[in-house]
Amino acid sequence: MLSALETRVPPPLLLVALAAVLWFLAGNGSSAHHLAFGLPIIVLGLSLNAIPKVLFRRAGTTVSPLRPEKSSTLITSGLYRHSRNPMYLGYAIALIGWAICLGQPVGLAVVGFYVGYVTRFQIMPEERQLAAMFPDEYAVYSAAVRRWI
Repeated sequence: MLSALETRVPPPLLLVALAAVLWFLAGNGSSAHHLAFGLPIIVLGLSLNAIPKVLFRRAGTTVSPLRPEKSSTLITSGLYRHSRNPMYLGYAIALIGWAICLGQPVGLAVVGFYVGYVTRFQIMPEERQLAAMFPDEYAVYSAAVRRWI
């Protein structure tokens, strides 16, 4: 039954939904100090999400997280030398920045939920697909590079 959720919720939609939850929980917790510290973290996270998309487009492979079976190339360069999932890592970092902006310590629990959800319902299905499509290359790559960081 849980497999029905695999690759069904677009990660950007999940990010926005969880950011809205944090906004709702925050009330009036934000301050200029929080914004000064949190906004650069958001920018860093969104950059980590955007930069790998350039590699995907150059390689002519899909960036759609909902269609991992449409991957035509295994990307292992750039940020993918350090993390198998820099796009999802970028969203997690952006959520941390958003929680800081809102002065919301419970944001760490929201980030934990994001990491757990994305790992189970997005990353694991993608990994199964990549292992089936690029068995030797993916085995070597996944042994050498961590899933998150």
